[in-house]
Amino acid sequence: MERQREKMIALMNLSRMLPQHPGLMMLLGFLAARLDRLHFVAAAEGADPAAARIVLATPHARIWTGRWFRAWVGTTEVADPVLLISVLAERDIDIYLALDTGPRPPWLEAVLDPHEPAATSSPRERLEELRERVDRALDIYNECRRQLEQGDPQRREELEFFLDLARREVEELGQELQRLKETLPETE
Repeated sequence: MERQREKMIALMNLSRMLPQHPGLMMLLGFLAARLDRLHFVAAAEGADPAAARIVLATPHARIWTGRWFRAWVGTTEVADPVLLISVLAERDIDIYLALDTGPRPPWLEAVLDPHEPAATSSPRERLEELRERVDRALDIYNECRRQLEQGDPQRREELEFFLDLARREVEELGQELQRLKETLPETE
């Protein structure tokens, strides 16, 4: 419970530091509702590659980074905070948040996850996990195509984005599946 409280305080402090962009404020509200899945990390690169990763830069730090918002779901970059919310609302995955604030404030130090190496699964378990992710991405792809064919003009841009997101994820997961299969010993 104390950890959840610290995360909420960190999000409130962060909201004071970020530009008052409506999409960012919506994202912080969304993250506040997902405190159990939210992990503050020093750098997004070390986070689980299958999870959602977000990098936010405050105006002070933005001078060096050039971008105030970047996010990925799996290996696919998501360009807008509102689209990220839309993608994450349908998934129950961990969210790793890295903040570029310049000098690191004490409230951020208090919530940073200790660096833990990712649990390694066997190649066969990883293969099965990748197949399940491909199946989910294909389900999303097919549903988006179905809805696009029904012709809802108000959702066309959003559906095309999700269609492209799912297509890229299937391609990237397919490549990873192929590499993993090549490392497995032949059976049968």
